[in-house]
Amino acid sequence: MNEELSGKTKLRKGSFFWALLKMNMLPLILLTLVITTFSAARFAASMNREAQNGLVDLCHTVMTLYDTVYEGDYHIDDVNGSTVMMKGEQPLNGNFEIIDSIKEQTGVDVTIFYQDTRVITTVQNNDGMRAIGTKANTTVVQDVLQGGQPHFYASTMVEGVRYFSYYEPIYASDGSCIGMFFLGKPSAEVRRLVRNSLIPTIGFCILTMLIVCLVTVGFSNKLVSAIRKTESFVETIAKGNLHTEFDADVLNRKDELGDMGQYLIKMQQALRNLVEQDTLTGLYNRRSGEQMLRNIHKNYQKEGTPFCVAIGDIDHFKRVNDTYGHECGDVALMEIAAQIQEHMKGRGFVARWGGEEVLLVYANMELETAAGCIEELMEDIRSKRIVYEDTSLSITMTFGLTEGNGGRIEHIVRDADARLYEGKNSGRDRLVYEAV
Repeated sequence: MNEELSGKTKLRKGSFFWALLKMNMLPLILLTLVITTFSAARFAASMNREAQNGLVDLCHTVMTLYDTVYEGDYHIDDVNGSTVMMKGEQPLNGNFEIIDSIKEQTGVDVTIFYQDTRVITTVQNNDGMRAIGTKANTTVVQDVLQGGQPHFYASTMVEGVRYFSYYEPIYASDGSCIGMFFLGKPSAEVRRLVRNSLIPTIGFCILTMLIVCLVTVGFSNKLVSAIRKTESFVETIAKGNLHTEFDADVLNRKDELGDMGQYLIKMQQALRNLVEQDTLTGLYNRRSGEQMLRNIHKNYQKEGTPFCVAIGDIDHFKRVNDTYGHECGDVALMEIAAQIQEHMKGRGFVARWGGEEVLLVYANMELETAAGCIEELMEDIRSKRIVYEDTSLSITMTFGLTEGNGGRIEHIVRDADARLYEGKNSGRDRLVYEAV
C-alpha cells in the first residue's frame, strides 16, 4: 500500500508542481491584492480604534481638567435673565480658555452642551464664527442626552462637516443629565492620516510579494512534498490504520504545516484511545486486542517468535456487584485492571475481553515463564485490598494459559478459554495451563 501511495503521490505531485510553476505569478499577484486590501482594511480599522480610544481618553482628560480647575458640580443658574451653565461657582458660558488650549495642542474640537445646545465650542460655522447656540444631532440627543450613555460616532454631521466624534453625558449633583461633552476630529483629517499611514504598509506588502514571487519556485517542491505527506497520512488514518507513522520531516517543520502535523498526531492518538481503549478500565478493548494478537501471531509465523495467550476472569464478580453494588464492582474492576496493566509492562499487552474477563498476551515468552508471571500476578491480586466507601474486600482471579502456535488464532483463544473454565469449575483462584 505504501508503494501504491508513493506512486500516486509522485504523479499528483508532479502535476501540481508544474501547474504551480506555470501559475505562480497570477495567484501571487491576486494574493498581493487580497493581502494588501485586507491589511489596509485591518489597519484602517485599527487606526479608527486608536482614534476612538484617543478621543475617549482625551475627553476624560478634559473632564478631569475642568474638575481640577473649577471645583463643584455642573448646574444651571439664571444670571441677569439668561440661563448659564455653571461648574461650581464658575460660569462656563463664554469661557473658552480650556477648550481653545485643547484645540491648539491636539487639533481636536471640544464642545460643552447644555441639554442639546452648544454653550461653548471650538467648532466654527460657515461664517467662521463659533457655533454657539446651535443644536446637537437628534440621534446624539437620543443616545447620549436621553439615554444617559457615552457614545462614539464614526460619522456625525456638525455644522456641515462630517466628524469622527465622542460624546459623554454631563450629570448634575442630583444625578440628572443636563448636558454633554463633545470631542471630535473632522473625518477627512482622520482619513488622511489613515491614508498617509497606509502608504508604507501597502508598499511593504507589494515589495514582500515580489520577493515571495522570486523565491516561490525554490520552496514549491518542499511545500508540495509536505502537503502530500500530510495527505497520505490522513488518507491512511481514514482507511483505519491508526498506527501509521507521520513523516518526521513534516513534524519538524517550524510552520503551520508542522503544527498541523502535531495536531494530526494528537488526533491519531485520540482516535486510537477512542477506538482501541475500554472506557471504564483504560485497557485495550476486544477489537484492539484481537488486532494486536493477529500482529503477534503473524510475527510468530514469519520469525518463530514465541508467545503465550491467557484469559483471566475475576472470581465471583457477580457476587461483588450483588452484595456491594455495581459502583463498587466498577472500582474493583478498574483497580484490578490497573494492577494487571502494570504487571504486563515490558511483557506484552492486556485487553478487556468482556465483562470481568481479560486477555493477556505475553510476547516473546515461553509457556513456563508466562505461567510463573501469572502466578506472581495472582499472588499480588490476592494481597490487594479493594476499598470502596466503608467496604474493604479482596479479589481473586482464575486464569487459563496456552502457548501460541501457527494454528488459527480463534483456536488458540478457545484453548485458553477452555482452560479458564476448567479452572473455574475446579474451584477458582488458580492457573490452568496443562492440556485439557
